[in-house]
Formats: sequence, C-alpha cells, structure tokens
Amino acid sequence: MKNKQLPLLAFVGLTLALPSALSAQTGTLDPAFNSAGYVVTPVNNGDNAQKILVQPDQKILTVGMSFDATFASHAQVLRYMPDGTLDTDFGTDGIFSYTLDFEANLYSAVLTTEGKIVLVGSTTDYQTYRILLIRLNADGTLDTDFGTGGVVAQAVTEAPAFGEDKGYDLVLDADGNILVCGTSFGADYTDRPVVVRFTADGTLDTTFGTNGVATIPVGEYPSDFKGIAVQPDGKIVVTGTYGNGLQWWVLLLARFETDGSLDNSFGTNGVVKYNYGSVDDEGEDLALLPDGSILVAGFTVTQTYNYSALLMKFTPEGTPDLTFSGDGIVEEDLDQFDYAAMVTVQADGRIVMGGTSGEGPPNAFDMAVWKYTADGQRDLTFGNGGLAQPVIPGYSAMIYGMDLQADGNIVIGGQARTPENQNHFLTARLRNDIFSHVAANTFADKQVLYPNPAVAGTSVNWLLNTEVDGQARLSVIAADGRCVAAYQANALQRVQDGIRVELPAGIQAGLYRVVLDQQGVRTATELIIAE
Repeated sequence: MKNKQLPLLAFVGLTLALPSALSAQTGTLDPAFNSAGYVVTPVNNGDNAQKILVQPDQKILTVGMSFDATFASHAQVLRYMPDGTLDTDFGTDGIFSYTLDFEANLYSAVLTTEGKIVLVGSTTDYQTYRILLIRLNADGTLDTDFGTGGVVAQAVTEAPAFGEDKGYDLVLDADGNILVCGTSFGADYTDRPVVVRFTADGTLDTTFGTNGVATIPVGEYPSDFKGIAVQPDGKIVVTGTYGNGLQWWVLLLARFETDGSLDNSFGTNGVVKYNYGSVDDEGEDLALLPDGSILVAGFTVTQTYNYSALLMKFTPEGTPDLTFSGDGIVEEDLDQFDYAAMVTVQADGRIVMGGTSGEGPPNAFDMAVWKYTADGQRDLTFGNGGLAQPVIPGYSAMIYGMDLQADGNIVIGGQARTPENQNHFLTARLRNDIFSHVAANTFADKQVLYPNPAVAGTSVNWLLNTEVDGQARLSVIAADGRCVAAYQANALQRVQDGIRVELPAGIQAGLYRVVLDQQGVRTATELIIAE
C-alpha cells in the first residue's frame, strides 16, 4: 500500500505521544533502527550482503547471495522498513530469492525512475560463467518485461568454449541503458576488465564498444573493473585493478566515451594505472564530484600482507589531485586488515567511506566508517576523530555496502560472522551529522516557530506551509550534532497552522535546530532554549 500525503489539518485530533529522547553521538549505532542499530538476518550459513540501497521512501534494500549446505549460492534481496523490520510486502515475507544453475551471485543494484530494481552479478554451471541481470518490480517480484521472465544471463567472453564473465557493479545512463562493469575472459584466456551495455529491456547493445563490450589493452595477468559511474556528459568512469605482474596489481582507473571507445583526454590513452604500494593496490568503488574530479576507495597491501584502506582523489584529467590531503591520497592503517569498499559524498561535500578494520579473517574484524572534509582531512565532528567503529555483540562484521538516508544517517551492510564461522546478512544504521545536510535556503523563517526562545518541558508551535506524510520524522538537534528528541508523525500534535512540539523536560539551555524530514525533503529552523 502506498503512503498517502495528508494535509496538516487531517491530523487534528490525533493523540499526543510522549517524545522519544535520543542522545547519540554521530558515528554510533542508531537505536531507532531495530532497537539496537543493526539487524542480523540468517538465511543460510553463508550469507553475504554486497550492496545497500536506500529507496526514496527510505526503505532499505540489502542485496547479496546466500550459500547453502551444498555450497550452491542463491541470489537474495532483503527489504527493511525504515525502523529495521523486514518489509513483508516485498518478495516472500520481505525476501526475494532466486536460483540459477549452481550459483546465482549478486554484487550490486540500482533503482530505475519507475521504482524497479535492477540487480547484477554472475551465474555459473561450473562450465561457463555469465553476467547475471535481474529486474524486479517494486514489490520484489520478477519483472517479466525484462529479459526472459525478468532475467538475463549473458556471456561476453572472447575465449572459445568457455570463459568467466562476472558483473560487479552497474549504473543507468541518461537513456535508461544499463552499463555493467566487471571481468571477462579475452581471446588469450586472460581476465580483462570490461564495461558491457544493455538496453533498458535487457538486450545486449551491440552498438557499444565491440559487440556490446568495451575494454582496455591488458597483458597476461588478470584485471577487472569493480566500480562504475556516468558523468553528466555521458562519459563512463570505472575503477578496479590492473595485473602488472604475477603477484603485482595496481589501482586501475579508466574513462570511456559514450560509444565505448577510450577517452584519450584522460590519463594515458584513457587509462590510469596507479602504483601506490608496489604489491597490490585495488580500487573498489568511486564517486564523482561536481567539478569532474573522481574519488576512488579501495585498499593497498604490503609484502607482509598488511592491508590499509585507501582513498584517492583524481583530477578530471586523471592525475592525483595534490590539493587533497597534500598528495591526493589518504591511507588508513588501523590494524592488520583495513579495507574500504564504498565511498559517497554528502550534499555539503564531506566524504563518507565505509569498510572493515581488524585483525582480518579468520580472526576478529569489525565495521569501520571514515568521514572526511572535502580536502581529505578527518572530519573530527564524526565518531572518534573522524572514525566510527561500532561493534556488533557476538559477531565479527565485514562491510561491503553503504548508502545515505535522506536525513544523512549512514546505512551499511555486509556479513555478520559467528564464532562458529557462520555468516549472516548484516544491515546497520549509524547516526550522522544532520546539520551538514541542511542547505541554508531550506530553513524556515525563524519567526514561524514560537515561542522562541522557549523553556524546557513546555511546547512550541511550528507554523508550516506544507503537508506532512505518515512517514515524517521531526528531530531536535543540539549544536554539537546530538539528537535530543525525535518524533514520528503520529507522535505530533497538529494545530490549525502547523505542528505543536512538546520539548523534553531535561533539555539544556542552548541553540538547537528543529528538523522535519519526509520523502527526501527537509525543512528546518532554529530554536533557542532559555535558562
């Protein structure tokens, strides 16, 4: 059932519920999500989430695969409500499952403008590997207008008789075409990095590149693309790993024209091979900045197998941006195993990078989320010195997916591993600095919140020239970023011209912001609590 927007007057007469006070530092688990800040969902004993996607209605998609007792993998998509409970209107009791041959693996997902869900991964019968595409309707059923019954299994290998084709990430271009990046066997049986374009209905677009496939020149060692994005001008940017030797990989970045040919104005003939650590440097994800610069997140490994998370910024021409952290590079070495899987950029230009830190498998490890200013410095207002490392009690946590909610909170996911080495789907939500997501021109006129200044334990009226939907959330935020009170729509008293908010009795004197979030729209104003 769709949410309906109701005018403010329609809420008059609802009972007033006591506000829930939240006192959570940024970077900590959000207790409003499943009462603990995280949810562990077992499907089999080998569950692995690879992608987190927050829908416009703030429902959360956790995408990945699950290995059963026979080691066969099954594609899985779980959808959670904003409060962390499974959305039973999706798939079967909140979960979509799909089986094809011996493996159906999912690595990424994207939403179409119609609200459909396009999934990418790989499938195999252990003779050949094919790129797997699945399109779901919004309710988690197969979209039979796509491919064959909602599914495409496409081989693009050049190698005769067999090949290993895998899709790791995807993006939609301005025409609705599906661009998949991954790896495929070349004619010489070497893994080559590829971008494959499909039409919106799942047909291989043979007008792109060579028979639908774009790649770069490679040597005799395997290479791949892991992350993909499309610039506003339609050019395609990808990152991954280039095999430079038998045990030597370098970070790979490439840019293609809209027809699949390499963009010779970028790097060297369209390609950047960046050697940072001389052993193993890999790009896992990327984000585009408004000025055309490119952020790449991944990791670097030393000869002693010490992993460090890596964040790099490249100019639009493909050179390291020396204004970023002094040399274009941020290396995070907290423990033996530090790994960055995702990077995203907030509306205010601050950068959030998600991954894992710890001793590494088979020993303990936990989630890690870093936050930076636009110039590559740790954002000291987040977590502990710009780093959040929440612990899931009883589990080790490996993080592969991340997305931001409309209110700026961070949703991350991956696998929660038990001491018995069983892995289950993990989805968690962290508090974030909500102030950085409120643009100045969205603030309401201060005069419409009254009385202002106000006194703790009393009520204030906020006049709003807007509607409020049933999923709206109102928060009272302190100057240091703490949420001191939070209210769902049904916990607000409506008055003729707006909302009446009961302030907590224990709220301290100072400057606060009152923020209303709904359907991706934010309205905010300032409130002074007097002595």
